Amino acid sequence: MAGKKTGMAAPDEEFGWLHRDVFRLLQRAWDRHLRASGTSITVPQSRVLASLRQRDGLTQTEIADLVLMEKAPLGRTLDRMEEQGLVTRRPDPADRRVRRVYLTPALDEMQDRLWAGAFAMFGAALDGFTAAEYETLVQMLARMKANLEAGEAQEGEGEG
Repeated sequence: MAGKKTGMAAPDEEFGWLHRDVFRLLQRAWDRHLRASGTSITVPQSRVLASLRQRDGLTQTEIADLVLMEKAPLGRTLDRMEEQGLVTRRPDPADRRVRRVYLTPALDEMQDRLWAGAFAMFGAALDGFTAAEYETLVQMLARMKANLEAGEAQEGEGEG
């Protein structure tokens, strides 16, 4: 394994497949919970809403990067969300060529149902975990995220 450090875990194929399977199953469970919520929100729309809840007023390009969608399909998703009254697009005050996407108060009406669905999905995924196991899992995932973000930052520095 290239770049293996002393004392570092040596991932194998199982790690990759487990990650892929857990991600896929979480996506399917989230889709089921969204449909059951009666909100008519789709999985791609929920990813956009989550990104905007963290930072309202993102550009379409920023959203596309965060939710891993190409700009054209994201544009269609935003069109539908705008028709549903969930988001609004406004010109950037500093650059009229750029449009920023903002949440509307319509999301407030369905927020409780969306969170209930999310927590039901999380509860099902974490069934049987102790509080300590959950805390360890969250810490490990946070560390993996930080490692991957650091790798992206290093790659970005090499491109400049």
